[in-house]
Order: sequence, then structure tokens, then C-alpha cells
Amino acid sequence: GRGFLPAVGTLSAWRPPSGPGVRLDSGYEEGHTVPQEFDSLIAKLIVTGATREQAIQRSRRALAEMQIDGMPTVLPFHRVVLEDPAYASEPFSVHTRWIETEFNNTIAPYSGAAAGDEAETGERERVTVEVGGKRLEVVLPAGLGALGSAAAAGKAAPARKRGGRKGGGAAAGGDALVSPMQGTIVKVVVEDGATVAEGDTIVVLEAMKMEQPLTAHKAGTITGLSAEVGGAVSSGAVICEIKDA
Repeated sequence: GRGFLPAVGTLSAWRPPSGPGVRLDSGYEEGHTVPQEFDSLIAKLIVTGATREQAIQRSRRALAEMQIDGMPTVLPFHRVVLEDPAYASEPFSVHTRWIETEFNNTIAPYSGAAAGDEAETGERERVTVEVGGKRLEVVLPAGLGALGSAAAAGKAAPARKRGGRKGGGAAAGGDALVSPMQGTIVKVVVEDGATVAEGDTIVVLEAMKMEQPLTAHKAGTITGLSAEVGGAVSSGAVICEIKDA
């Protein structure tokens, strides 16, 4: 999806699974809108079986049947995990830090329109940004990334695959610091004209009761920062630019 960031949107498709041992708890239906004020949990899928192997098989089928469109979800992540030998084999070898240290993330970034982008039309492009030390891809209207993104020329910056070991996260190219999600600004840490180092927090966003710091993807001088506490930002909005010092 989008790196497990909280997401909002309107459920344009909602196809729950069914079958033996499959249960879905949810308060949403097709056409409902998931707002940013509440928890990002839209459903719980519970699958049981007489054995672990049967439960895994039923889970795979249920996840294959389940369809949610209109916003990013963790469905692709769960589908991939259930096929991973480390999880599906007996005995399994997953542990509490398996995702961070060993899971080979080959899941394609969510490519649908983000909430708040529905009114945007025309060509779109991908921009790679870095938030909290993690690289994420966001989809912007064509040309918006020209403020400094690596995708300004219409070429997508390649998504990084996370392998079994941690590595130093390369900063996103260009000057623009882009919001990876819709939210409300709850803290502005720096002022326009300030000098920052790579990794310094610029602003803090809140969405669905979760706070997400947006950090500098490179060292430089802050320009064009107009963010205010209480202000709303949409996914893909440019927070500021960081010019080389």
C-alpha cells in the first residue's frame, strides 16, 4: 500500500469473502467514506481451521476473494506473507522483527488516487519521498513534482525493495518535501529560512489519531514553508523546499 501509513478514502468496491471458517467484522460498506478522524481499521478478517495448514489455505482463499478499492489497504501485504515459506512452512521461522529484517518486500506501491485527489484530472506521475527514514511513493498530478521531485521529467524514481538487512535510506531526489498522506499539521518544528540536516523533523502530521513526523530528505535551507498548526494537507502536497546550503 503506502508503507502502512493511515489512509482515508471512499470505498468504491467492497467484496467480502465467504466460506467455511471465514468471518469478517466491519462497519463499512461499498460507497462509505473512511474519514481521517478515526482509526484506520476498516475490517477484521478472522479465519480458522482444524489445523494450521488448513487455516493458512482458507486464509489465502479468503484474501484472494476479498476486494477493496478506493484506498490503499494491507490486503496485498497479507497475501504475500501467507505465501512466504518463512511463514507458511512447518516449523515456521518468522519472529517479532522478521518484517523489518528479513521480509523481502516486492509489493507494488498503491497506484490509485489518494483521498483528496478526486478532483484532480489529467496525467499523473510518481514521486519518491522520504518520511521518518523510509522511502515512499506518492502519486501527483503531472507537473506538480516539477517543484523539485525526482519525477519531474515524467520518470518514476524506482521503489526500494526492503530485503533482509537494514541499509542507509537514500534521500529522495530534488528539493520538495512532499506529504505522503492526508492529515492535519499538529506541529511545525522549523521556520522558513532555517538550516536543517538530513533526518531533521520539519512538521508533524496527524491522521486517524496517529502522528507522523515528516523529516528532511537532505541537508539545506528551508524555503517556501507556509505550514501552520491546524492546517489540513492532502496527500502529495508540497510542504516546503529544501535548497542546498
